[in-house]
Amino acid sequence: MRVLRLKDVEIGSNDRVFRHSRLRALIGWLAGFSLAGIFFFYGYTEKQWFLYFFGCLASLFLLLMSRMVTARFHPSNWLARMNDTGIYLQYRSYLNYELPPDDPSVVFISLGEIASARLVKERVRTPDPAKPGTSQTQFLRYIDLELSGDTATLADALNAEHNEEAPSKKRWYGGTSSTLYRDYPVNMSGPATVRIHWDVVPGTHKFLAALRPYTVIADPISLKQDFTHLKSLSHEDQEKQLSDLVTRGQNITAVYAVQKIRGCSLGEANRVVNSLRNNKVTQ
Repeated sequence: MRVLRLKDVEIGSNDRVFRHSRLRALIGWLAGFSLAGIFFFYGYTEKQWFLYFFGCLASLFLLLMSRMVTARFHPSNWLARMNDTGIYLQYRSYLNYELPPDDPSVVFISLGEIASARLVKERVRTPDPAKPGTSQTQFLRYIDLELSGDTATLADALNAEHNEEAPSKKRWYGGTSSTLYRDYPVNMSGPATVRIHWDVVPGTHKFLAALRPYTVIADPISLKQDFTHLKSLSHEDQEKQLSDLVTRGQNITAVYAVQKIRGCSLGEANRVVNSLRNNKVTQ
């Protein structure tokens, strides 16, 4: 196992590459652009001024989507690269491509180090911050790689990534701002198990099929997680589930949950979530 900088990754013409879909992001952005145009057009021609409001909402959607579209056309938009000797996993989110390029952000795992692999399907219910009192359900897919070697190097690299600071960037209007997406596609789900959040193409079946000649492919498993009843749990269990939300990168949901559980202000809830994230990093 080796931890590398992105520019040190050896790229071969026969590599199997698994990346976030550019087409899906582009289709979503074009749909938002068309919708905004329709609202503004009919708002102007029909003198229905309330349509301008919906046009502005669609424009906001475009603004939020622009980063995702741009990131997916960046050369660093890949999660895994596989060749005949091993797998490169990029544990830095593709959305954070503006972070320093000299930071280690990729781990190389040789095929001989992979003792087994399996598909993990997970159904997750969380409170919906946009609609208080309701919940939202996510259907997630992961690949678990059970490793036979020492994983301390990777664990340290993942902790460093979680502790990364957002870079300051000058904006066109003269000020500066910083953006860091708390999105962590690679984590350790056990002392010797690497869990990869699989939201890339090709899908999990293609990745596992490529691994099959080199390791054991275990039977898939299905999990359920419910974060909607935090208030009824003990304080210790609440802390554990809130920490799990932070690990998943669901900071907004975690902040909302803290407010509901403790009846505190937004600022105090943010401080609690930041403390949970810092504790996770130093563990």
